[in-house]
Amino acid sequence: MNSEQKLLKTIYKSPNSDEIGELAKSLELESDFLLENDIDKLRGVWELRWSSSKAPFLNHSPLIDNLQILDPRTSNGMNLLKPKGINKIIGSAILAKLNKLNDIRVGVVFTHAGLLGPKIGHYQVKGLAKIRKEQKGWLDITYLKNDIRICRGDKGTLFVLLKKNNVDLFNNFLEFNKSFSK
Repeated sequence: MNSEQKLLKTIYKSPNSDEIGELAKSLELESDFLLENDIDKLRGVWELRWSSSKAPFLNHSPLIDNLQILDPRTSNGMNLLKPKGINKIIGSAILAKLNKLNDIRVGVVFTHAGLLGPKIGHYQVKGLAKIRKEQKGWLDITYLKNDIRICRGDKGTLFVLLKKNNVDLFNNFLEFNKSFSK
């Protein structure tokens, strides 16, 4: 069993295990990720499965989907905490603009934060406020293969995310961005 398979097995069997961090570090050493070559692989819905942070909203939960939805083609991103099993853009959200800073680093500027409710007809209930004081950071993509992404944030946090094959949710995100930017 290779390091990637061990990481996946541990994530599913023991989602809060410290062993995940060690396995992630070993995969980082094998990485050949470059934004120039691999930026389109970031596009989609990513589920945060483990982080080195002690913050409760950055840890895996069996009840909440902790998602990052990315569209590098339009430089848009969203962090979304939503109830599991709901395939809509509903929950607590932070919107972000993305930009390439170097070969592996993506700059993030958070623009809006708040709650997103259900869509009623063509209108989505939303309570998003513009973030007044600039909030920005960056993520180094330190490994990206076979639907596993490992990142390090500007505060030193190590993240392990798994790509979700969720075309409907991604399309909902694209539609949301179109209506939000109007």
